Amino acid sequence: MRRTIISTLVGSCCSGAFAQEATQLGTVDVRAAPEYDYVVKSVSAGTRTDTPVEHIPQSIVSVPRAMIEDQGARTLSDVLRNVSNVSLVDARDANNVVFKIRGFHSATVVDGVALKGNFTNHESLVNVDRVDVVKGPSGGLFGGQGVGGYETTGGIVAVTTVEPAQEVVRKLGFKLGSYGEKGANFDVNQPLSPALALRMVGEWSDSDSETDRVFFKKRALFPSLAWTPSADTKVVLRLRYLDNTTLDYSGLPTNGTLNTTTYTLPRRTNIASPDLPDTTNTSKGVNLQWRQQLNDSWSFSLLTAYNEVKLDQRGTWLVDTMGMMGCMGFGSATPTLNTLCGARMWAHLKTSTVSPSLTGKLQFGEAKHTVNLGFDYENTRDNEFMIYSNMIGVVSFDNVDLTNPVYPAWSEPVAPTTPDQRNRYLSKVAYIQDQIDVGNWHFLGSLRHSQIKVNDVNPSWGINNVSDNAKTTPRVGAVYEFTPRVSMFAGYGEGMKVPTFSIFSAPPKPEESAQTEVGFRLKDLAGITATLAWFDLTRKNVAIGDPANPGFSIQAGKQRSRGVDLDLRWQASPSWAWIAAFTTQTAEITEDSNATLVGKQLFNVPEQSARLATRYDFRSGDLTGLGLGLGVTHHSRLPGNSTNTFFTPATTVWDAQLSYSLWKARLGLNVLNLTDKKYYVPSAYFVGGQVTPALPRTITATATFSF
Repeated sequence: MRRTIISTLVGSCCSGAFAQEATQLGTVDVRAAPEYDYVVKSVSAGTRTDTPVEHIPQSIVSVPRAMIEDQGARTLSDVLRNVSNVSLVDARDANNVVFKIRGFHSATVVDGVALKGNFTNHESLVNVDRVDVVKGPSGGLFGGQGVGGYETTGGIVAVTTVEPAQEVVRKLGFKLGSYGEKGANFDVNQPLSPALALRMVGEWSDSDSETDRVFFKKRALFPSLAWTPSADTKVVLRLRYLDNTTLDYSGLPTNGTLNTTTYTLPRRTNIASPDLPDTTNTSKGVNLQWRQQLNDSWSFSLLTAYNEVKLDQRGTWLVDTMGMMGCMGFGSATPTLNTLCGARMWAHLKTSTVSPSLTGKLQFGEAKHTVNLGFDYENTRDNEFMIYSNMIGVVSFDNVDLTNPVYPAWSEPVAPTTPDQRNRYLSKVAYIQDQIDVGNWHFLGSLRHSQIKVNDVNPSWGINNVSDNAKTTPRVGAVYEFTPRVSMFAGYGEGMKVPTFSIFSAPPKPEESAQTEVGFRLKDLAGITATLAWFDLTRKNVAIGDPANPGFSIQAGKQRSRGVDLDLRWQASPSWAWIAAFTTQTAEITEDSNATLVGKQLFNVPEQSARLATRYDFRSGDLTGLGLGLGVTHHSRLPGNSTNTFFTPATTVWDAQLSYSLWKARLGLNVLNLTDKKYYVPSAYFVGGQVTPALPRTITATATFSF
């Protein structure tokens, strides 16, 4: 937003005998630098220090609160469509998969702490201040305990939530929409004293869906307290409670959806027992951040947190009549020969985190250094079990005819007295990073030494992987500014994780990743802020099937993703903003014991994807307060499994937004899939093999009141 300050000073001196001729000074026109709501100037997600984006030798793209609100985003996946090369997650798949960046799994970090498990799209947006996406592994940031789908090979989705401030905020919001959507949210911030402030943010929402009986319930509460006794000290305490309830959905077979030569399945079909119990996912935690300025050069920071996640997932799916694979995987879904399988998947994860660090701002000659060093301690207790219905997986041997389905009743598995999988992950990490500014050059170098102890034990599945792992991962890069608005960067970074949930004949070694990246940046050049980057990201020591020992895994796989990303924000005028994101890449398996997999495209990763969106806000005249938005998202065809035996078609989908602000009220109308395009995307259930009917046209009306 452009702010113009015009000051006119008129002076006259006339006082009795000393009266003189009045002197009038000329008009002084002072113009402040433009401040645009869609552009974030500095981030800490990429370096752990507050750093201008243009000084970081790695692709980092931010989505601020203004963009989230303007587009009426309902899920984290809706937010991330504005960032290039991030694979989106359907709400019905939210318990099964994490986000992919540049073809590989990413970690979701909330207020500096990486969340565990495959549940990242469950996050509430009501307390989100911004989302920063760091692309590729970053050796100096976060390591890689293998817990569920958590890893940093693809990068980091860093969520920063709002915190208490010394201002009164009282907001109340409501929404109504398609498929019975309804909900309410609130944000109340209250200063308690000049040094103390309290904030309370919460959400309640319910919705059905296009799929029979599948629903979504979300309950969230985020209290926080900030204590700032002086300019040198700040302590922020955040609490979180997030509960998501739904009905498990395993997707639909390709027969009857992509292939309709024999029969056609209605899109609303849900292959599930009529009395299938709900699936619940509950997350709660506490996060304490203390920042202390020690002197003019050094500051201290302490992050300590405890997070707990409990998942109770019950699901059903079809296989051919009890073939050789039993209930593992999916069947061919012929119209008349199908058996319904079922399982209960339960997980309880508890993670304790302690991260102290020191940051120093030093100068030696012309070189300015920002040094950051610290220690990360993380301890995760992971208790899980997976029990098949009737102990063999089959809910009932009654045949399911998909042309006239009658699904058998649910058979509740008998839960073990104690979880058969009781894993422990202990991570101790020391790191040091130096950012050096010399003239037009900006350098970054870091080392992270990780010691990770893994107890991945599950006798029921023949898993007994106990290992101690140590590795040092570097990160280096440089930025050269041709002008304050035009720069180039080059960077290299490594990452690591310890593979879990595979059966190895010997304890596994760390899985390694590395990225080389070269990029070009614009900073507010004619209103354009952009990053264009070429990247080459590799992953090795990937767990693959052992051809000499069926059922076991070996670490002989390699995968690679390389291509070009573009992320652009253009403030064409104070009222008119544009967003663009584009990717073209090759993401494939490069080595595998199964030669037929070499060269195959990575599951659910497109070769091309793009997003273009625009927003116009009337800031004067009779239409002041009115805002209009239009967007279009495209992806090329998507591999439905790792063998590439089928693809879902390329798709282009439109969205639109309308809002009107008057006094202390804001009314909104948001439409997803504007043209109601009917298409399918791969389902991540059992790591692919099925499809999900993508979200149809969905309309949501919102109202937010400040008071």
